[in-house]
Amino acid sequence: MKEEVKNDILRVLKGSINAIKDNDIKKLNDLSNSLVESSSIYQDENIIITTILVYSLGKIFERGKLQTFKEWGFVKKTVDSSLRKAAYSLENNDLLNYEKGIKEILSVINNLESKLKDYIKDILFRAHINKASRLYEHGLSIGRTAELLGITKWDLMDYIGKTGIHDSKENLTINIEKRLRTARSLFK
Repeated sequence: MKEEVKNDILRVLKGSINAIKDNDIKKLNDLSNSLVESSSIYQDENIIITTILVYSLGKIFERGKLQTFKEWGFVKKTVDSSLRKAAYSLENNDLLNYEKGIKEILSVINNLESKLKDYIKDILFRAHINKASRLYEHGLSIGRTAELLGITKWDLMDYIGKTGIHDSKENLTINIEKRLRTARSLFK
């Protein structure tokens, strides 16, 4: 793992631990968003998973209704301890235990037996789609983005179509005359 990627992930993991402790949902969302550019540049699986996980946690903790489930305390405790384990392991260059810490959170969700599981799984799916659209917005192709996030191109295209990302002016190319003038000016 590149040092820049490691440092970005560590910053976000530590910030997420504090944000959850302080119940600062906006900070969780900001932390996730801060990784989108790095995700598109490095296309590293670890940074992408962290981006999605932190975004999902923001959405999960934002929904007060979820806190009424009897399993909520267990979920919150597991999230906290797993994030701490992941951060500590990454800090000590132990990638295996870092990945285990991240996977523990997902494993706990998969083992829940109530509607809480369904709510959280839906949030995770939507997080994948949302972050995929942000990677696409940063210049990755639909195919590459879908591949990186493990979603279908159809789900991604459907979401992008609804958001209008493809219509934004930043994605339009410069007309050919202007590109030609710019190219000629570079070689004068």
